[in-house]
Amino acid sequence: GRRRAAILCVRMRITVLGAGAMGGSVARLLARHDDVELHVVDADAERASSVVAAIGRGTAAGLPSEGISAPALDGSDAVAVCVPYRLNLEAMRAALAARIPYVDLGGLFHMTRRQLELDGEFREAGVPAVIGVGACPGLSNVMAKLASGRLDTVESIDIVDGSVDPGTTGFAVPYSAETILDELDLPAMVYENGELKEVPAGTGAIEYEFPEPVGRMEAVYTLHSEPATLPSTIPGLRNLRWRLGLPPEVIGGFRLFVELGLASSEPIPTSAGPVSPREVLVALLNRLPQSDQPGQDVEFLDVVARGTRGGKPAGFLGRSKFEPQPEGIGGGAFGTAIPIAVASRWLAEGRVEPGVHPPESALAPEAFLGDLEREGVVFDLRELDDVD
Repeated sequence: GRRRAAILCVRMRITVLGAGAMGGSVARLLARHDDVELHVVDADAERASSVVAAIGRGTAAGLPSEGISAPALDGSDAVAVCVPYRLNLEAMRAALAARIPYVDLGGLFHMTRRQLELDGEFREAGVPAVIGVGACPGLSNVMAKLASGRLDTVESIDIVDGSVDPGTTGFAVPYSAETILDELDLPAMVYENGELKEVPAGTGAIEYEFPEPVGRMEAVYTLHSEPATLPSTIPGLRNLRWRLGLPPEVIGGFRLFVELGLASSEPIPTSAGPVSPREVLVALLNRLPQSDQPGQDVEFLDVVARGTRGGKPAGFLGRSKFEPQPEGIGGGAFGTAIPIAVASRWLAEGRVEPGVHPPESALAPEAFLGDLEREGVVFDLRELDDVD
């Protein structure tokens, strides 16, 4: 009994790097746990302080002038990185130098591959890193691993994500505008017949039926990280497809931006001098009015695996539902934030081996889903009768 009491008193210091909408959500979810000493770091020190003040506990700091560096992470048992994915390598280097366990939200395929190249350095330093732990990538990868354990063989995996805010109509920005622009502008990657190949973003459209309130929604190929790792971690996998479903007004608006060239970072001449269309667009999108009401959006993530069991065709559905949370976090933000919050606790507890890992290799599926369920994620795991 005395030893157990001592274990329960152990506290972990977790740094959340980034105090934007996602970093703020991760910090609020980590604050559910009394054993977490929360530290929030952001390039804007005032923004970090605002997050801590809203939570009511924790510490805050700004980044030094040199950017993301080891001193900013010193004293942490883990760092949860919630900054634009283009900064992931910089953040990883800082965590490696500080010998701090690392986890981030993902890198849109190409960045993920670059991050995996640091595996040897992290192993040699004895530091664990898990890359891409949001809803998707992240939970989608772990669910794919779970499916591979429920079937004897897995030939194909289809991942489809869809969300809707029942109280919102018209155009909206459901998450990072820059990420959505990249997803709908850069060529997507699919894994078909055992080969990775590029396809135009926004192609591969299907009509997919989610439960209410999301309902029937068009879902299309976008660039994502799952194809960067799952083909090598799920034995026998021949086909892997990721699709995103957003309300027509949202995806239509972003498609128009891409068609007009507003997703380009290449400066164009204007009377005021060269201007990056993307910088202007993102700045304007960030100025859109924000509702004072808590987010009411609901998100579903489906992972459908098809293969064999007992020598016969078989299928498995892993469905995750993310709903609004008491902290005022909408379903979509909750779905992205809670996996990295849980994973950062695992890292702080020493539950991940040194090296750079994709989620499906580092996070034991049953235990990870159990922790997420206790945090409020709703799961539907079942065999499929129709495996055509």
